[in-house]
Amino acid sequence: MSAVQIAGCSGAGKTTIAAELARRGLAAVDADDDPFLARFVDAAGNVVAEEPDEPDFAWLSQYGWAWDPARLDELIRAAAPATLYVCGGADNQPAVAGRFTQVFLLEIDEPTMLARLDARRDYHDWGRIGDTREYLRRKLPVLQDRLRAAGAIPIDARQPLDQVVESILFHVG
Repeated sequence: MSAVQIAGCSGAGKTTIAAELARRGLAAVDADDDPFLARFVDAAGNVVAEEPDEPDFAWLSQYGWAWDPARLDELIRAAAPATLYVCGGADNQPAVAGRFTQVFLLEIDEPTMLARLDARRDYHDWGRIGDTREYLRRKLPVLQDRLRAAGAIPIDARQPLDQVVESILFHVG
């Protein structure tokens, strides 16, 4: 059983990369698409029953985006013997980091992130509602620094999709 994490801030390309890896026949999951894996929790780890339509800083400071470790283990086991590419991130990343043989950081700069958030036309309006845009602006450098310090392999996610995916697959071997 093995898993690789592809992490980055909103707009870095995690969802697009998950789709491309799956198109290539690899086991890949967009972590945000699995409601049993990724969800908002309070400080005690209780799942938030209902999110506000437009989260403000007060709400965002009380709740975190977390992965359920048991669900992550279940997804990794289900993909075996193939490597599972988990495209996404969570605030409880340090608690689940040991499940990954490699972690990639999709690096982007703030203008790229904001432009991608503005261009989004999918179901996801994170970065365009409430205080989420400013929250992400503040989170981007902190998240990228934390992942680099933890040993994540940086990938320039401003490159064309094929180049980003090929870089990841090259490092995975």
